[in-house]
Amino acid sequence: MLEIKKSAVALEPEEVMELERIITDQDREAAFAFLKKSIYQKISRSQGDRLQSHLDSGGNPVERYRSPRS
Repeated sequence: MLEIKKSAVALEPEEVMELERIITDQDREAAFAFLKKSIYQKISRSQGDRLQSHLDSGGNPVERYRSPRS
């Protein structure tokens, strides 16, 4: 899952031409494929290993919330 924040994506000239073709042709399937390939993948790579799921922390998360017995 991506971190929700502002991101800038640089497109290669070939990608700009592809985007222009998609818009001109109103090609929905190509638009979705372009978003996945050119936009989503670039943002995903830029965020790298900085994101970590709460499930990856290891251990038993329930143990942190149990009160000590007296």
